[in-house]
Parts: sequence; structure tokens; C-alpha cells
Amino acid sequence: MTANTQPFQYRLPRPVVGVFPGAHPGQMVGNGQLFKRHDTLIARPDPRRIDLRASLLDPFGNYQVRVQQQHSAVDVFLLADLSASMGFVGNNDKRRVVADILLSIAASALEYGDNVGFIACNQQVLTDCYLPAGKHMGRIQALATRLEQLELQPGATGLLQAQRYLPNHRALVFLVADFHVPLPQLQAILQRLSRHDVIPLVLWDQAEYGRLPDWGLFQLQDLETGKRRTLWLRPSLKRKIEQAFAQRRNQLRHHFRAFGCEPLFIENGYRSEQLAQYFLKRAG
Repeated sequence: MTANTQPFQYRLPRPVVGVFPGAHPGQMVGNGQLFKRHDTLIARPDPRRIDLRASLLDPFGNYQVRVQQQHSAVDVFLLADLSASMGFVGNNDKRRVVADILLSIAASALEYGDNVGFIACNQQVLTDCYLPAGKHMGRIQALATRLEQLELQPGATGLLQAQRYLPNHRALVFLVADFHVPLPQLQAILQRLSRHDVIPLVLWDQAEYGRLPDWGLFQLQDLETGKRRTLWLRPSLKRKIEQAFAQRRNQLRHHFRAFGCEPLFIENGYRSEQLAQYFLKRAG
């Protein structure tokens, strides 16, 4: 396991609605360490949990048992945009970065005892890349290797269909994309994922906008359409391009925060410390 794919710790902002025991505070009651409330022995027929003091103080003379909050498992998904623009290779290959993120999330989820799944989209959901939530690290490693060589197709409208492949209960969803889609489409995607805890991972590369020369001919290619365009760069045009990316960054932050999620911008390759710090800030 490389430094880029090390596990990280994550916490959820609210109790998990899950039946299976796990590592996260849940809404279910059962075998746990955290006291939740008292109940009558008739309602909870478990004499091992009788609280003698509470029973003596009960004005109706009922035996009182301690009810504990159960820690539960959560389903963790990586939902990835694998449209043509995600094939950009600058300081890093974006496909390699997605593979690193997948391996890191999978290692983290399995350490917590959580299930992990993967959903990839271009114009549609890529069913041959779909992995339902489970504990299948071998299949995830094979898929991560395949992602690096995957031929990408234009379009990201498949993200609008991705919620069909997610569970009905609340899941932790890491949404990784370059988010160059129109803002109304982004809003529609977030609305369809609103029942889940969404972590937006904005995958950019500084080579897209940060290494432009002040002067000279510069050729651009739209990876989605394949169209090429030649520009005569000058300082004023360079500033406009940089300002456009800065404006887009602010627009994305605004739209994500409107849906209650804070984006994480990944621009120099992925390191597990980035997500570890993200969750520390969110918990604070």
C-alpha cells in the first residue's frame, strides 16, 4: 500500500440508521457502551441489564433496565465521474488519482468494518464498473488497476441516474469529479443525492490553469468534444483564465454549501492526509 492509498479516519455528523453492528454511533438500541435511556423489564425483557437503583426509585414499582445505544455500520460509496474530461493528464493523471482515492476509501471503510462500493458514470452508469457495497478488497484492487487504462467517453449525465444504485438508507458518498458540468446540472445531481451524506471531491490539476505562459501561442483541447483551439496568450488573457477558475471555485463552494456539504479541492494528486484533515475540520 502506497502513501497515497493509506486509510484515514472519518466520522459521520449524525447517528447512523443501520441494523448491523459497527463503529459509528447509531440510532438502534442494543449491545453498546453508551447509555441511552431506561425502559421497563416488560418492554425490554433482558434481566442482565436491570438497574437496581432506578428500579427502587420507580414510583410504579417496575423493574427498570438500561438501554444502550448500538454502534452501527454504514455503507460507503465512491461515486466517480469518468467522462472524457477526467482523462486529463497534467501534473497527475486524473484516472490514477481516482484509483488512489478508491483504494484509500476502501482501506478506511474496511478498517471500520463498513461496506464499500463503487459507481462510475459518463453519459450513463457504467454497469461493468459497478461494485455493490461489500467487503471485497480484491475486486476493488483489480478495478483500481483497470481504471488507469479505461477509455473515457464524453458526458456526465449518468450522475443523474446514480442514486438508483445507492441504498435507500443514508450512506456516506464520496462524489469525485472535475465538476465542469453546468451549474443547473450540478444542482440536479445534488438534489438526487440529498438523502445521503455527500463529500464532494473536486479533482482539478494546476496544469489546467496554473502553468500558462505570459506570452506565446497556446493550444487548448476540449476533451469532451475533441475540439482544439489556438490562443495567443498575453498577461491580460492569462489573468482572465485564472480569474475564471477562481470564480468557478467560488460558485462550486456556494452550490455545495447550499446543500449542506463542504467541497474538498484536490489539485496536486491525492494524499490520505487530505481527507483525514477534512473530517477533523468537519468534526470541529
